[in-house]
Amino acid sequence: MCGIAGVVGRPPDRDGLAAMGQALRHRGPDDEGLYCAPDVGLAFRRLSILDLEGGRQPMPNEDGTVQVVFNGEIYNHAELRLDLCGSHRFRTDHSDTEVLAHGWEEWGEGLFSRLNGMFALAVWDSREQTLVLARDRYGIKPLYYAELEDGALAFASEVRPLHASGLVERAASSEGLLEYFTVQNVWGERSLFRGVRLLEPGCSLSWRPGRLTRRRFWDLTFRRSRRGTLASLAEEHRDILRRAVRRQIAADVPVTSYLSGGIDSTSITVASHQYDPSVVAYSCVFDLEGVGADRDVDEREFSRLVARTYGLSRVEHEVTAGDLPETLDAYVTALEDLRMGMGYPVYLIARRVARDAKVVLSGTGGDEYHAGYAGRFQELGRTAGRAARVAAALGSLLARGRRSTPGVAPSHRELLFFLIPPSRAASAFTPEFLAAAGGYDADAVLADYLGRCPSDDWRDRVLYVDAKTYLAGLLAVEDKVSMAHSLETRVPLLDNELVDFLLDVPFDHLYRRGTGKRLFRESVRPWVPDAVFRKPKMGFGPPDRSWYRGPLRPWIEDRLGPRGLQARGVFRPGFLRDTLDSHFSGRSDATSLLWSMLSFDAWCRSFGTFGGASGPT
Repeated sequence: MCGIAGVVGRPPDRDGLAAMGQALRHRGPDDEGLYCAPDVGLAFRRLSILDLEGGRQPMPNEDGTVQVVFNGEIYNHAELRLDLCGSHRFRTDHSDTEVLAHGWEEWGEGLFSRLNGMFALAVWDSREQTLVLARDRYGIKPLYYAELEDGALAFASEVRPLHASGLVERAASSEGLLEYFTVQNVWGERSLFRGVRLLEPGCSLSWRPGRLTRRRFWDLTFRRSRRGTLASLAEEHRDILRRAVRRQIAADVPVTSYLSGGIDSTSITVASHQYDPSVVAYSCVFDLEGVGADRDVDEREFSRLVARTYGLSRVEHEVTAGDLPETLDAYVTALEDLRMGMGYPVYLIARRVARDAKVVLSGTGGDEYHAGYAGRFQELGRTAGRAARVAAALGSLLARGRRSTPGVAPSHRELLFFLIPPSRAASAFTPEFLAAAGGYDADAVLADYLGRCPSDDWRDRVLYVDAKTYLAGLLAVEDKVSMAHSLETRVPLLDNELVDFLLDVPFDHLYRRGTGKRLFRESVRPWVPDAVFRKPKMGFGPPDRSWYRGPLRPWIEDRLGPRGLQARGVFRPGFLRDTLDSHFSGRSDATSLLWSMLSFDAWCRSFGTFGGASGPT
């Protein structure tokens, strides 16, 4: 796991490259490297995990005509090395980065679809005077880029190195912010920073003088052709999951695991423990003093049960209400692009793990491809009545090019545009802010995703949108908050072999009659204690409903009041006051919206936008 950055299309500025690398030091404190040629410069920071002595970057091919900088892990690098060793000379023992250099020579852009792993990489080919960026299938590793006025291109693992280069202005994207306050996320290539884009998962970007070419080397393909009973397919799933975990615990440093007490993290922890009994599990729990009805978010009894059942070594970290005011600014600075969910506990547990290790396994990604969001399918199925009606309605939408459709589409919008729906935007935001964000159309963005989906089955379309939007946001949070502490997070539930299998099984084995993750649950049942298996699904998050109305209320009112968010010119003051009054009186539950407002105010402080740390004067 590392950080990469660079500029192509202009003579390299070594000081600027060094500044870009320094801005990524937290991602790679163990080593650094620079490469400079007449029209390209590459910067690299390394977190040493695999081939500790031989994996330095930038990594050249035999004659130096190809240079690679790479962030991530390639889990099938040994197999690819065998394919390449007959025609290429390797100088490292088992570096996955060198496989990329020779793989580029052998297959060109065909390399990317062969990779099973998480990656954001840049390849400079001096023979073709071409720089190619690529990002893994699912977006596990981030890669930002900015097109410069002179035709040059700057890129980096995070946004801050682009600003540190002196080539990219630090300014807010009002369109990005309006999207965030609509879906509590930013979708596709959009970021919250003007002129900065996030390369989409499964895509490459090729730069040549005067030409920039985007290609999609992978997308979801819904074959649904595999046959078998739920029991037989569950057994096959379990075997694939074992192989995925075995691939992803490979490292030259100790590997640990998150253990929340849910079925996803329990399965990953138990499977990893089967291969390596030294794996230590880390659990995040919450201080429940004074907590009311939302005390059930704490899963310590379940994570403790798993540890007792399997004799796991386990470390428990408790998060308190006071951690939010102390952590929010640092969390948002690390995140850069605001995303969904109250993710600061993940930041805190990652910090605790990083005191002991460099690698942790996570259960992130367990819902999207396993149809785990049963409520989505249940609600949309209920609205549509029958799957055929839904598919017909969506097909009619796409054929007519309209931005609304009867049946599923309005319900889909309600599920996704949940924070401040477009219908409420005029009453929530100032006219000046809406004018600056005037190019954003949430319905058009959703219609574009639906139009891209290569399936007519409405259930596949819901899954497709979740994978492209919600999962991408979760992965962004996972990467940023772990790498802020020099910790690599691996996600075995997004192994290529497993995802390909899931896209091939009949959907009824994933979701049926209100029950999601049917295949996954049947698969891991032998590994999971009965109490964990039977408990209701819950997301990982703190008891913020109680904390917001209790000990955090004065801090929230200060941050969102006249001296804070209210002065930034984005929200109408009356809307802010009504939101606070309604929430604190108990008339509504605005926890998610308040979290987003607090995060936005912290974002302004961290990045100097909309008045910065002190607010507008």
